[in-house]
Amino acid sequence: MALPAYTKVKSRRTFDQLPKGAYVVVIKDVKEVKMDWGEVRLKVAFDIAEGEYKGFYQAQFEANDDENKRWPYDAIFDVRVPEDGAPEWKWRKWNEFFSILEDSNTGFAFDGTNLKALRGKLIGGKFANRQSEKNGNVYDHIVLVWPCVADDVRNGKAGKMPADQLVEGAKQTAPAGASVPGIEGFVAVPDTAEEELPF
Repeated sequence: MALPAYTKVKSRRTFDQLPKGAYVVVIKDVKEVKMDWGEVRLKVAFDIAEGEYKGFYQAQFEANDDENKRWPYDAIFDVRVPEDGAPEWKWRKWNEFFSILEDSNTGFAFDGTNLKALRGKLIGGKFANRQSEKNGNVYDHIVLVWPCVADDVRNGKAGKMPADQLVEGAKQTAPAGASVPGIEGFVAVPDTAEEELPF
């Protein structure tokens, strides 16, 4: 019996997993999204801006040949938008995020209206493993858990790293070594004012 003919396709590129640790990241895009349950969040798409893993998520995005490709899920950080009467912790997280953003970008102050002004801004991020389980399979997601000041990452003073959240009974498979990029200059970020990253 003859086997069916095949159509040549581009082979899939595999990527090493980003090691846990602290990185300087660049904001690629920000969108305001209302969740199904009514909460409003800023979805902050980012990429690694400096060091060995610079451009890590952009490379993943470009290598994906799916016509409906999206920016990598692990490279989107949620910032909850506090509403009137929101609990104190939600206001604290909101204020911390923008204070860290200002401290990471000399002379920058967010006016609360123009989300495009956040594109190209740098911020530090502490990354940890947030495992998920689907159909009996466990997946590692090295994600930005806590923002921090970019210079603290560069100077090795980012502080305590967040704890992993592993699926109960699952074996940790993600790299355990922390990675703190060395001191580098600011990267040249392309002007993305007219670009829209697919989320």
